[in-house]
Amino acid sequence: MDWLLNDPEFGYYGSGRVRFGQDGDFVTAPTQGSAFAELLRRHLWPCLEALAAEQAGPISLIEWGPGDGSLMAQLFESEDLKQAIWFDRLELLMVESSPALRQQQQQRLSALKLPICWISPNELKLSPRRGLVLAHELLDALPVQRFVLASGRWHELAVCCDAAGQPQFCRGAPLSDSVLHQLEQLGLPADGGGRPEGWSSEWCPALAGWLQQARDVLSQGWLLAIDYALSASRYYAPQRDGGTLLACRAQGTSTDLLADPGLQDITAHVCSTLLQQLAPQANWHWRGAALQGEVLLQLGLAAEISALSEPGPLDLAARLARREELLRLVDPHLLGGFWWFWLEAQSEPPAPTPIRPPGWWPEGP
Repeated sequence: MDWLLNDPEFGYYGSGRVRFGQDGDFVTAPTQGSAFAELLRRHLWPCLEALAAEQAGPISLIEWGPGDGSLMAQLFESEDLKQAIWFDRLELLMVESSPALRQQQQQRLSALKLPICWISPNELKLSPRRGLVLAHELLDALPVQRFVLASGRWHELAVCCDAAGQPQFCRGAPLSDSVLHQLEQLGLPADGGGRPEGWSSEWCPALAGWLQQARDVLSQGWLLAIDYALSASRYYAPQRDGGTLLACRAQGTSTDLLADPGLQDITAHVCSTLLQQLAPQANWHWRGAALQGEVLLQLGLAAEISALSEPGPLDLAARLARREELLRLVDPHLLGGFWWFWLEAQSEPPAPTPIRPPGWWPEGP
């Protein structure tokens, strides 16, 4: 999965073959309009303001996996930002491993009147920032390991070639004891727990390393990750044979993951239980999670919809389009099915009183 997505020559993202938006392979909230960014500001800006008010020095907004740059561009379309106490202290940092996508982002963001640079996690680790890490639809592209139940134990599902040289899945070596232990922590017994022979799923061994990378770039601040997710009890429910992996192309999805290598997206849901278990190990403080629909309603989406029925400059067609865009953001069958995960990186030593800016702040478990 890592190779198919991230190889700089052949990978779907790495080579820049990815196509965003209605005319591409899949849509994201920013490709459908600016409403998502407008609501997201209502959460991010108070956080930046709180950090700026606490002490002097630069504030950083770090987007990890910026796609085509649309979200960052839309966040800073507003003309009134120069009044913010953090505006003159803000730097935008983009973490992007694909040279082709980096070029798209640079073109898209060339008009921004803010300091912006593209930087690697290792460079950031040398000089951790105070600010926020934003990871929108990133975690679902982290490479996963597939596994299958065979003869009463879990084996890796490897990729091999058939007699004609075409890629196919085949049973590999038994999973290691450390992986079996991790799966047991997620409620998946080493003997399959009564699941039938051939039952398969996946897990994300890359998540722990990514959480540590993201923590290492912050001296103080927060991580907001937004993605499709399931709890472990749903992810590994006996009826969910085959896991969540899907290939996406031309606005359609398929379970034929090995077709047209490098020409389609491959995505897997985030296991929210695994994320919550791993966060403290990377020195994150788990602050909570909520469905996107619930969060955006807290941030004023209902009022935005209501305002469309009042007199204003928009004509009827524009009002209907805006209403449809807003409703898609909270539709549980569309973008409303995303989860928002909020993690905190406290200063060392921790501040006497934790910063709790207004906006969306879920209660932790």
